[in-house]
Amino acid sequence: MLNRCASAALLTMAGHIVGMPPASAQAADAPEVAPPAPAAADSASEQEIVVTGIRQSLQAAADIKRTAVNVVDSIVAEDIGKLPDLTTASALQRIPGVQVVVGGNNEIVGARIRGLEDIISTLNGREIFTGVGRGFSFQDLPAEALAGVDVYKSNSADRIEGGVGGGVNLRLRRALDFKELTLSGSGRVTYLQEAGSDNTFNPAVSGLVANRWNTGIGDIAAMVGISYQRNEYARPVAWNDWTRSTNVAPGRTSPNLHSPTGFAAGVEHGHYERPQGNFSLEWAPDKTSKIYLEGLYAGFRGNVYQARPTFRAFTGTSFVAEAGDTCEDFAVGPDGYFSSNVRSESNPRGTGTIQRLCNATGYTARNIEYYTASVANKAKTDIFVIATGFNKQYGALSWNTDISYESSTNRNDSFRVDIGKRIPELIQVRDDNHVVKATMPGNPMNDPAGLAFTNGMTEDINRSKGTMWAVMSDLRYDFGGFIDYIQAGVRVARRKAGFEQYLGGPPAPGGSFVTPLATAGLPSNILVEAPGVPQMNDGAGYLQIDPEYLMQEDIKRQLRTLYRISPDRPAFDPTRDYDAQEKNYAGFVQARYAFALTDGIEVDGLVGARLTRTDRTIAGAGRVTDPATGTFTVVAVNRSTSDTDILPNASARVNFGGGLQSRLNYSKTLSRPSFSQLNPGLSYVVSYVNTIQNSGSGGNPDLRPQKADSFDASLEYYFGRSNYVSAVAFYRDITDRVVTGTEVRTIDGLQYVISTPRNLGSATIKGLELSGQIFFDFLPEGLDGLGALGNFTIVDSEVTTPDDRLQGLSLLGVSKYNYNIGLIYEKYGISARVIYTYRSRYFDGDITNGLSLRPVSLPVGLNGIRAAGRLDFGVNYDLTPDITLSFAGTNITGQRTINFETRPDFPREVRNDDTTYSLGVRFSF
Repeated sequence: MLNRCASAALLTMAGHIVGMPPASAQAADAPEVAPPAPAAADSASEQEIVVTGIRQSLQAAADIKRTAVNVVDSIVAEDIGKLPDLTTASALQRIPGVQVVVGGNNEIVGARIRGLEDIISTLNGREIFTGVGRGFSFQDLPAEALAGVDVYKSNSADRIEGGVGGGVNLRLRRALDFKELTLSGSGRVTYLQEAGSDNTFNPAVSGLVANRWNTGIGDIAAMVGISYQRNEYARPVAWNDWTRSTNVAPGRTSPNLHSPTGFAAGVEHGHYERPQGNFSLEWAPDKTSKIYLEGLYAGFRGNVYQARPTFRAFTGTSFVAEAGDTCEDFAVGPDGYFSSNVRSESNPRGTGTIQRLCNATGYTARNIEYYTASVANKAKTDIFVIATGFNKQYGALSWNTDISYESSTNRNDSFRVDIGKRIPELIQVRDDNHVVKATMPGNPMNDPAGLAFTNGMTEDINRSKGTMWAVMSDLRYDFGGFIDYIQAGVRVARRKAGFEQYLGGPPAPGGSFVTPLATAGLPSNILVEAPGVPQMNDGAGYLQIDPEYLMQEDIKRQLRTLYRISPDRPAFDPTRDYDAQEKNYAGFVQARYAFALTDGIEVDGLVGARLTRTDRTIAGAGRVTDPATGTFTVVAVNRSTSDTDILPNASARVNFGGGLQSRLNYSKTLSRPSFSQLNPGLSYVVSYVNTIQNSGSGGNPDLRPQKADSFDASLEYYFGRSNYVSAVAFYRDITDRVVTGTEVRTIDGLQYVISTPRNLGSATIKGLELSGQIFFDFLPEGLDGLGALGNFTIVDSEVTTPDDRLQGLSLLGVSKYNYNIGLIYEKYGISARVIYTYRSRYFDGDITNGLSLRPVSLPVGLNGIRAAGRLDFGVNYDLTPDITLSFAGTNITGQRTINFETRPDFPREVRNDDTTYSLGVRFSF
């Protein structure tokens, strides 16, 4: 915690954060003496607010919410540092209406605003992205680097377009926020429970130095901040293979049931590092001018390993299942999997039939095939942002200009080899909670005898790079009457994106289970014991090829030779590559009005529009096969498109006095498709595992931007020193929403499931956000440091496109309910909070064309995620006026992520989310 007695420079900086608008689209900052820009806390107080603890930081966030014309929720200054959150993404889950998920390395990722992932990410008001994507991986920016985060849920003309769901603006600290020499920093060690005792100490450090000089040519300030974190981690996962009719199981000893075809598990483990640095140079020649230069570097380095054992229950000599009491009709193909081609009067040539099948509550399979996939992936991301500009005021006229450049590069090198053998027995049962679990008596997977190469060797090598130049400039004239001011501006941006990939590999030498591992001539210590999975043999270890060997080029060359291909590193596949260029031109005009409706009621708001045009060229490639020879050639595929849109907005805030106010907002927003979605090429791979379909993917250059008419209405009451309650109703009418669907195509005589994005048509999303915070100052001494905060969001979404297979269903990825509830205590040098975050179940993917059976009563197969909640805490203690100790924990109840197929009694997957504890120290002088 920044201590109450810490340097006035750092505290004044926090005050500026509160008064400073979240950077508008047209100016990364505003002159100190200029009125705040309208996109943020529009009438934010010019008075400095000293942020000294949790309560004051929450009060500062409430002030931004209260004074903004738009619907904005914020996390301010040290509020991020005090939460038990290591990254920006994990901090965002505290915002009302923001939903998140847990990623593969046990970090919080995938922030959605009111269930929508189509959000625009900005850094100090400038668009920021990762690789060739539209969005930014928030987890890649450590929380220590930030002064604040603003989540925009309604839009105005001066903000960069690109987010149907809203926008997130990340605010870095700036040099002129400091009044004198300031030194601050932090250190932390984190224990990740799943990583094990050998990886107890995971470090994170940060530091900041800033100074300000009053010279004969004005004030000059400089600031540099750095941070670094490193984590060892492990993420165990267990899942059922596709559901299948037991009428095709070995021996047909348990007919007329539906059962998983097997069991699989896996552990993603390894380590990652995140170096980060940012700087700010500012010169204020006088009180009406400021010139600045600022930059950011954010990096990611990761060695990611996976061990994935798979057990194919239908490949054995016997399969005996226990029958449950739930029986339903299923559409079954000749192979026992789902069929979309059922024989009927209208389809007499159909190959599928309707079968009455009961559920299998467990099974025992004997003498089955088993294999473990060993995967090693080296990942690297580098993001550079640099910007310069000025703010100038000429009386009532303000002029802001910003020039920025970003380069974002992402690299991944992945290498996979499978080994396996037959094992005597697999026993699987479902517990009362339908959780996936299996036992292999004697743990034969930990015995090297009989191991051979199976399936195919796979390499995935990809590179992506995105760059963007952008110039923003706006003028604002203050009238001070009914028309408070008029603002107009332009933005020109040029974006380039390039992606190249090799994905593929040969089958096992001689075929699966033919070539013994022992005869391959690999190092004698090539096998290591992989971390166990709790749902498999109660967490016992098992053997895999050492993934660290798979990082070595000499081992890769040896394996390529063994698999009878060239030992050289494969070249990129031109059918997977694309290059894109996009130019965006935008202009806006908007006016702020303000008037007194009565002696006690005041009204203000914004009316404006943004005109935007995007010209895009994207070049990919496809394959054309000669039917006579079976050979194919690669042909270039190029497409050019243009979009022009007008995005109006209007808002009104009514201040009734006494802390009661209301606001009404309308805006039209859009989200552009990603470059990978627009890629005109098509690529596909042949699977060497008969339970995994041949698959491919292709883009759709004819995709249209998603658009939404967005309406928000709120009623808010602010009382006491830092208390409030708020209710916000929202409605989104979305057109041309983009979803990824699958279809079966026959290519060169083989069937492939091809994933292709498409415009869904129309959908609606509506809901209500309730939030508030209160501090119990009326309690007796000692207890008067208590406070409480909470928010609750209900979202109702529906696909409204007629005749679409998803019509009437909720939008994918949208939970109906989510909430945060927490307690706070701050007194006697102690500041503490405990927060519980909950998200109700949702569907995150369409598996309609997958192999897995589903009842005919369910027209669409979906991948669902069960409801889950996480309990986090943080405690800080002021050891001295300048030094604070901290202790924090996340997911201390050990909540797991559990997936299901369409409905909860069809269990699919269980992911063991990590529990972490961290101990740290902060200082500020």
